[in-house]
Amino acid sequence: MSLIARGISSRSAALALLALLLIALWIGPATAYFGLIRSGSDAIEREAGLLQRYRALAETSRPDTSSGTASDLLLPEIPDSQAVARLQETLKAAAAAAQVQVQGFQVLRSEALPGAVKIGVRLRGSGDVGALGRLLYAVEAARPLLVPDNLQVQSHAAPPGAGPAAEAQPVPLDFQLDVSGFKAGASS
Repeated sequence: MSLIARGISSRSAALALLALLLIALWIGPATAYFGLIRSGSDAIEREAGLLQRYRALAETSRPDTSSGTASDLLLPEIPDSQAVARLQETLKAAAAAAQVQVQGFQVLRSEALPGAVKIGVRLRGSGDVGALGRLLYAVEAARPLLVPDNLQVQSHAAPPGAGPAAEAQPVPLDFQLDVSGFKAGASS
């Protein structure tokens, strides 16, 4: 083989090697990069769809602002004793739904605020952690607006030697919770 033929074959081998190297580079990092771009655009499309669903839900569940939202938040304009009784009945129903055993109620002193009167009840009850969580959720989600405050929780230790079966049972909790409601009142 001549020197020229050898040079042409080595150049073609070098070009073939260069082509294989470029193909390997294209398959490796470039494919990963395009895959990253594709997954990012898919994530953006999913988030856009989720945003549209949230906007549709917000539009359908938005309360009518022309009817006055204060009536949804405040107790009706009734005497304080009736408002306290209504608050107690609401708490009894929420406690029953949450599987909380009510041990008693104590009526708290009414407090005059600018434009409203704060009416409060102290609830003493017992139940497990899940029941207490369900009760707190029911109080916070209630309409008219109820405000939980001053939660005090006390647990009871399992009796010694109760064994592993007693440890699997929910631990009973005694708790005390102040719940307040508001009704329209004269401005101070």
